[in-house]
Amino acid sequence: MKKVKTLFLLVLLSWLALPAICQKSGPDSKIKSLIVSEEKYDMMVKKQYKESETYYDARGNIIESITYKQGKTDKHFKFQYDTDNNKIKEEEFDTSGRLKEFSEYKYSDGLRTEKTVYDQNKKIKSKKTYVYTKF
Repeated sequence: MKKVKTLFLLVLLSWLALPAICQKSGPDSKIKSLIVSEEKYDMMVKKQYKESETYYDARGNIIESITYKQGKTDKHFKFQYDTDNNKIKEEEFDTSGRLKEFSEYKYSDGLRTEKTVYDQNKKIKSKKTYVYTKF
C-alpha cells in the first residue's frame, strides 16, 4: 500500500510540474504563473503547504521564483533579460524580502562572457569570466 501511495504522489507531482516543463517561450506562451502546493498527511491530519511560485514574462522567461519550506519562504529570486532572452540580472532576497545579493551577466555573440556577484551594498563579491574555444 505504501508503494501505491508513493507512486500516486510521484504521478501527482509530475502532473503539477508539467506546466513548468512544457513552458514555451515566444509570443504564443500562455502561462503567466505557476503555484505548486503540497499536502502532507500525518496521523490523519492534512497539512497543505505552498511549495513554490514561478512567474513568467510574455516571452516565457522566468522573472521570479520563490520556494518554500513548510509554508515559509526558503529561496526567492528575481531575474531580468535582454532582448535576446539572455539573463542579465539575478537578484536573491532573504526570507524577509530584503536584497541579499545580485549577479549581473554579460554576453558576446550569444555566449555568456562574465558573471559578477555583488552584495546588497553593490560591493563585488566575486567575478567569473567565460572563455570559449571554437572550431
